[in-house]
Amino acid sequence: MIRNCFTCTGRDLSNSVERLNFANKKTMLIFSGLFIVGIITCMIPVSVIKLHHIPAFAYITMILIWAVSIRRRIVDAKIRHRILAACLFMVLLFFLRMCKYSYFPDDVYINEYLWYGYTVPLTSIPACMFMAALNVEPVVNKKLVGTVEKLLAVLLVFIALVVFTNGYHSFVYKITVHPDKEYTHEWFYWVVIAVRIGLSIGVLYVLMRKCSLSAAKRKWYIPVICIAVSFILLTWYLINGGPPRIMGHKLFQLHEAVCIPFIIAFESIIQIGLIPANSGYEKLFARSGINACIYGSDDMPVITSEDESEKTGDEDKRIRREPISGGYIKWTEDVSYINRLNREIGEVTEELADENDFIRKENEIRAERISFEERNRLYNRIASAVRTRAVRTDTLLDEVLYGDDDETESREKIIYASVLGAYIKRMGNLMLLTDGAASLSSGELGAAVRESLEYLKLNGCRCFIDEKSRCELSSQAVLLAYGLFEDAVEDVWLRLHAISVTLDDCSAGESGDAAYFEMTVTMDAAAWAVSSAWRDKEVKAAGCRLSAKYEDETYFISFRFPKLTENTDAKEART
Repeated sequence: MIRNCFTCTGRDLSNSVERLNFANKKTMLIFSGLFIVGIITCMIPVSVIKLHHIPAFAYITMILIWAVSIRRRIVDAKIRHRILAACLFMVLLFFLRMCKYSYFPDDVYINEYLWYGYTVPLTSIPACMFMAALNVEPVVNKKLVGTVEKLLAVLLVFIALVVFTNGYHSFVYKITVHPDKEYTHEWFYWVVIAVRIGLSIGVLYVLMRKCSLSAAKRKWYIPVICIAVSFILLTWYLINGGPPRIMGHKLFQLHEAVCIPFIIAFESIIQIGLIPANSGYEKLFARSGINACIYGSDDMPVITSEDESEKTGDEDKRIRREPISGGYIKWTEDVSYINRLNREIGEVTEELADENDFIRKENEIRAERISFEERNRLYNRIASAVRTRAVRTDTLLDEVLYGDDDETESREKIIYASVLGAYIKRMGNLMLLTDGAASLSSGELGAAVRESLEYLKLNGCRCFIDEKSRCELSSQAVLLAYGLFEDAVEDVWLRLHAISVTLDDCSAGESGDAAYFEMTVTMDAAAWAVSSAWRDKEVKAAGCRLSAKYEDETYFISFRFPKLTENTDAKEART
């Protein structure tokens, strides 16, 4: 809630009689009757007829009826609970009175403590009302309100303790004669009176500060008059030394002089709008702007809105009916705006669906084009890598088909073309596998070398491969290693009679080098085209090391790879 939550108009506030229309007339009659009964029975002498307990029951009934009304009308739980607590203390006040005069009339000590007990409800009633006023919105500092309420509770307990121990210190009453209890008021009694007056005035002060409705503030005098009547009656009670009498009969007692004016004061506070309440439902429904009518169980109209008209259902108007307590409500729901929105949403949905289809097809075409570009790029890269050998293979096959070579020369050219073809096939496979991949298993390199060696055997060359272990290698290094092997074979093609290839995972050597993977190629002919400076920049860029030397009519080529992972299962594949 905010300050403007006091939802009442100036016109409503200007007519207080109209504001009371929400109250049931029967309830008002019951209140008036009970009040008259309480006054009359209070004036009947006890010695004439035993009716002295009827006023207490009459006033308790009034308090309970008002409490039920508060429970139904006040929405805010904190405000409602504190007003109901005040009602509880009012009931307690009359219960103590009944105990004092009806149940323990002759027990001096019990009567004295019952008399002390009046202080608890008489002080707690204005305190609870003040707490209710503090919780009316807007509540700027809830923590501060909670602290004030706790301090008030402590103050009430302290006052009760001081009063109930009056027999030991006489700070409140100084009793001079027992058992008639002639007494005088002491200083703490006036402190308690000051607390009650301060809390009562504080209720109005807090509510006036919180309310932002000028029309409600102009009615401030209504609750002030009610509270002032209570103070006047109490003052009269204190000055007179007891309740006023008419022809020797008591007009009222202390209890109703406190409770009844407080009930009227707080009811007037609710009526003028200082405390928000669930009132004016009929006006709210009539001015709601909806086309509705509430029917009773006999199908007769009970409440009709100002905009209620003949209900006809069509595409844009839907008649609704729902059961409620004591009957049902029927209203016409205008769904034209919803129908228009649904049509617009349908049109937008169709447009979005068409646009989504277009975007999906566009994305498919783009993805397909990117795929073609990637494949073309890869194919061009493969073609560039094997172009020289492909041209040489084509030349060799043309010479075999159209040349004048004898059968031996033709066979040699076909075998050479097969070796070149094996390289073209295997290099293409390796490039496909390494495209987009940073590493490749050494087993793929071994498979490529093995296939090339198979074709070398056709030329009468003794070939051996020893794949001692496998591990993950750099993709670039694998391509360089297979190219190195092919260059070496082609360089000594006419002089090659034996070749051996070893693939091994080497541990750190005596030189302190880290572990590495090594491909060693041993041939019986020197491949002068492959030296330690072969494609030096590419070898260094791949992190590899190449060495080549010729000793004892044997050519040794060593190609070392940097290892990417630990060795997998060791496997030997000798041919």
